[in-house]
Amino acid sequence: MFQWLLLSENTLTAAENNVWKESALRIILVSGFLLEMGIGILSGWQALQLGHYYILALDGLFFVLLAIAIYYSVRRPVLGSALLIATIYAAAFCIAYFITDQEIARLGLMFVYTAPLIGRMFFGPRVALLLMGINVFPFWLILRHDALPTYPGLGPPLADAHGYIQSLLFLFFNICVPLGVFRLLHALDASIIRHSKSSKDLLASHAQYQEIFENAGGAILLCDVQGTILKANSQANLLIGRDPGDTCKLTGLLRAGTGTAAAPATPDFASLVPGQELRTSAGKLITIDRITSASDNHCIVLLRDMSNMRQMQDALEQSTQRVSFLRSHDHLTNLPNRSMLKRHLDEILPTLRPERRLALVTLRLDSIKYINDAHGMATGDALIKSFAEALAAQVPASGFCTRLRSVVFCFLLDSDADSLDAVTQAEYICSQLPKEIAVDGEQHQVRLSVAIAFSRHDDASSDDLIQRGKVANDSARQSGGQQVSVFDETAAARIRRKLSIEQAIVAALKAREFRLVFQPKVDHDAAIVGLEALIRWRSSLLGEVSPAEFIPIAEGSGTIRQITAFVVDQVCAHIRQITNLQGSCLPVAINLSAIDVVREDLLMLVNASCQRHGVAPECLEFEITETGLIGNENLAIQHLEALRAKGFGITIDDFGTGYSSLSKLSRFPTKSIKIDQSFVAQIGLNEKSELIIRAVVSLAAILSCTTVAEGVETREQEVFLKAIGCGFFQGFYYYRPMEFEQVVALLNANLSGA
Repeated sequence: MFQWLLLSENTLTAAENNVWKESALRIILVSGFLLEMGIGILSGWQALQLGHYYILALDGLFFVLLAIAIYYSVRRPVLGSALLIATIYAAAFCIAYFITDQEIARLGLMFVYTAPLIGRMFFGPRVALLLMGINVFPFWLILRHDALPTYPGLGPPLADAHGYIQSLLFLFFNICVPLGVFRLLHALDASIIRHSKSSKDLLASHAQYQEIFENAGGAILLCDVQGTILKANSQANLLIGRDPGDTCKLTGLLRAGTGTAAAPATPDFASLVPGQELRTSAGKLITIDRITSASDNHCIVLLRDMSNMRQMQDALEQSTQRVSFLRSHDHLTNLPNRSMLKRHLDEILPTLRPERRLALVTLRLDSIKYINDAHGMATGDALIKSFAEALAAQVPASGFCTRLRSVVFCFLLDSDADSLDAVTQAEYICSQLPKEIAVDGEQHQVRLSVAIAFSRHDDASSDDLIQRGKVANDSARQSGGQQVSVFDETAAARIRRKLSIEQAIVAALKAREFRLVFQPKVDHDAAIVGLEALIRWRSSLLGEVSPAEFIPIAEGSGTIRQITAFVVDQVCAHIRQITNLQGSCLPVAINLSAIDVVREDLLMLVNASCQRHGVAPECLEFEITETGLIGNENLAIQHLEALRAKGFGITIDDFGTGYSSLSKLSRFPTKSIKIDQSFVAQIGLNEKSELIIRAVVSLAAILSCTTVAEGVETREQEVFLKAIGCGFFQGFYYYRPMEFEQVVALLNANLSGA
């Protein structure tokens, strides 16, 4: 009932704000109807006893009028309002005309005084003014003392007629109309609150707009079509030199072109285009970043200050020579660097006469590490710089003194092919170098490792000579003597062996000299649960070459990519053969090098081999050493997660020999951890190794990984590993690596036995 009377303003939109009128109308009509019901019943009962039936008819008439007005207040509020006003005038007329008591009749005329107020509420000021004019007539009748006209033949009024009329006036003026006015005032209060909230929202929105406009990250102006600045943020005003209160045209503050102030004419606003460069009156170089049409024929112009950018471009052009210098020189000592030494050697080695040879003298500052640790990097850098100056002063101009790397310097000496005079020259130069160097007033000892490597006519490139110099210096450093060390044939043999292996790998791949052997992995019951593929190489030139020897060389030369591709393809082919024979195949593990883990085409390579041979991902596992996970860690994780997502197993090999932190290890998508055989071999001999193995097994359990112990060779080792909860085992105690045919026979035998 109350919800029907007190309509909520929220039920309509802000434009439809007549809710309060309908509500006030219903309040007045319903309260009037109840008023009429109460007084009408009392007066009707008394009129019935006296036989005044016309009073009953009038009461019924007003009941009907108010009921109709209430009905239309819901469907047609305007008609309901008109009926209310008509009822008011009808009530006044009936009281004045049908009651013979003049005093009571004049009281009835006072009803019409509420008509202008109701008319203003529902129809506006014009209707209210009209009703006020009409009310002059009943007011004039009341002021006169003449008798009011009455209906002829009426009997005496009801005994309580005066009380009825007074009650009617009191209730209508004191309840009905005030309730309607209260609803009006409530609506007015609500409107004020809404207006206040809207004003606050508008102010907040304006403040946000102003904040965005001011701090949009650039110079922004709002202009009309003639280019007059209507609004500009502080960055724009500061850029173009405009006072915030000035009304001026944008083009009046700019000059066309990028020349000086004397040259160009003022541009036309309509001709401005994005990318156009202009200058302000203060000489700043700016560019039109964007011109966007807005409402009301306005334009938003974005400006960019190009002064700093142009200065940077000029500075960049000026530093081109410096950049070129830094590319070929060491930034600390300003000596030529390794790349410049290589270019120099590549130029002079081919032109060297047969009777001449170059001596590359390398010097290593062995005392720098102590100085850095004890006094800091700044002191170490200062000592390196002072040493470089001293060395450059002693080396002949033709010696091409170079900082080869970190604490290693070198210079060149020209020598006879059959003479060791370069050694004498090098010893003399080194003897002239300072034994101590002062840094910040404190003397620091200079300790050197000095070595010489001579050029050869069969050197393929400058790298050969530089590498021999490195080997010679390493030998000098290990010997700990102060004499100049000369590159010997033993070191040369190691390099030749390395080069031979490096060159033979490519030929071996083409000749299919590589082959795979397989070592089974077993569980607690010695049942085979998987295989590990191991590569072997019997070279036609070098004989048997150990993986420990050729794998690092392949990694250094880049041929490891082809070797890995060969292994993956061969393993997939063997898995297919076993599957065809037995219907399924145990998982086969492949070792991946650090280079393999981060190669971009790893997943593509594996997927292609699996698809080519029809191998499911569950049949392949990949073993990665800890050191293979610490190079490019993020890329390694990305590739391993991609393999894991495809269904391939991931195992960390040789665990405990690397230096990955536990926080890093927890990030790798690992399902298994291999305990390195160096720890397994110490079982029963070294308590610390046993503690490490226990820790690895516990760590694997925390990471929800299985553990595999490799290199198991004795019963004692097996018992210990089983006792601490190791899951799987691999080693000579169970099986040695075997050829593929032996693996097939072994698996067939196990299958038949099962």
